[in-house]
Amino acid sequence: MTEPRLKTGVLVQAGFRYCQQALVSAVLRRRGDEDAGALLVKVSRLDGTAAVFARITSPEGGLAWRRATGEGWIPEDEAEARLVREVDFDPDVWIVEVEDPEGRNPFAELTD
Repeated sequence: MTEPRLKTGVLVQAGFRYCQQALVSAVLRRRGDEDAGALLVKVSRLDGTAAVFARITSPEGGLAWRRATGEGWIPEDEAEARLVREVDFDPDVWIVEVEDPEGRNPFAELTD
């Protein structure tokens, strides 16, 4: 049985509160559907590289994150191109950008 799904807008608000407490810079780049929009988090390491993480439903039915841009870090412009493709595919998508030299996705902390 799957867990009740947290509305995306609520998850984004919680993520921003977590980022503030962790002193991590985060910005809402695109507001999607309040209830069920997909959520992408672009993590910039501030060295010209980035990764895009996508919120998914795990096989157990909970929230999980996967790297939408593959295993390694990619150039910022490639991460931006990925976000453009996602918006073209899903106009209800949310996009949050995080700046963290250590490359952490603070939103992943909300799914543990």
